[in-house]
Amino acid sequence: NRTTDLNPREMALALAKEIRAEQDDQDHDLAGYGASAISDLMAAAFKDPIVAPKMLRISFTVGGGKKVRQKYGDDMPKYCRDALRAIGFEEDRGACAVMECAGMYKYQHNTDTDLKAIHVFPRIDTAAAAAQAAAGEEEEDDEIKIGGMKLDELPPAHLCTIVSIETFGRLVAAQCPSFSQKRALLKAMKEMSAQFASFEERMTNMQALTPEEDELYNSAQNLPEKLSDLEKQLEGMIGGGHLTRAEMDNMIRDFSEKVLQVEEAITKAMEAGKPVTKMEAARKQLEEKIDHLKTAKPVVHRRKNDREILTLRKQLKELEKIESSKGMLPLEEIKKLNQKPVIIARLAELEEEGKGWFDDAIPEKDRVIQAPPAEKKAAASAGGG
Repeated sequence: NRTTDLNPREMALALAKEIRAEQDDQDHDLAGYGASAISDLMAAAFKDPIVAPKMLRISFTVGGGKKVRQKYGDDMPKYCRDALRAIGFEEDRGACAVMECAGMYKYQHNTDTDLKAIHVFPRIDTAAAAAQAAAGEEEEDDEIKIGGMKLDELPPAHLCTIVSIETFGRLVAAQCPSFSQKRALLKAMKEMSAQFASFEERMTNMQALTPEEDELYNSAQNLPEKLSDLEKQLEGMIGGGHLTRAEMDNMIRDFSEKVLQVEEAITKAMEAGKPVTKMEAARKQLEEKIDHLKTAKPVVHRRKNDREILTLRKQLKELEKIESSKGMLPLEEIKKLNQKPVIIARLAELEEEGKGWFDDAIPEKDRVIQAPPAEKKAAASAGGG
């Protein structure tokens, strides 16, 4: 595993990268770090100026009272001092987060929390930060906007409305793999279609659209075809057995409610002496769909990262047990705890990668990742040679 088996140097370099990427004051715990790892961390994080618009305070917890003393070596403050001096930093007890204190650090024992810390005030390159900000503003000015929004800010329904029919198909496949997501997209695009109908009504009544509305309206492509295609995809998923158990239960409930509504409409029509043939056909069609779903076999969606996500969650639980244990911790256990931020970051990254559009439309039962089936052994192994 590329994230959970990091050696001390790799962990130090990963933390240094995180420090240099932030633009605000930070607090980090160095429990379990040794002299070599601290030297690598300080050099990678602070040898070169950090690109930021203002002075930063980077604090490292390096010791404390009896309750936490076992997590830190007595020499940790010395390791930090030595590492910072080696890259040209000076100790100043009066240092604070102002530009005049760039390249300084100070040691502090907070008697309220009974924790010891090294506060670093790095060298800052404000000129580079200003140049980056200016370049970003220029790029923003040059960006294409639709309906007053940049392309990467457009809601899914907006984006699907303006792209070609071919790109629409690829977006739906990539961003809405599940039935629930496709259904949510269809609902949003129908709302978009209704909004366009209101635009047309206003124009018919000689009422002007806003520049943003006009731009959005004129950028739309093949919206009726896209709606029809999406509806066909959903019907195909129902008929082809591509729904999860939770999605099937939801659809059975929805269809059952529609049956009641149709039956109520049939009763009123019969009382009024109106024909009910079409409504009866609609009821029969709904009942057939319900019967099909009740007997269909549900699918289980597997994502490529499920196995690693499960492994990381298991490791987090083990680390939480270590954290909650009472008494002095062995050094090896403390080193394991240092991996927790890395594991949490990787877990968040994997879970974000697995998200598409309308992730909140996915039933809660489908969000719980089950352990994938064990990989089958090779036929030769199974046969015992």
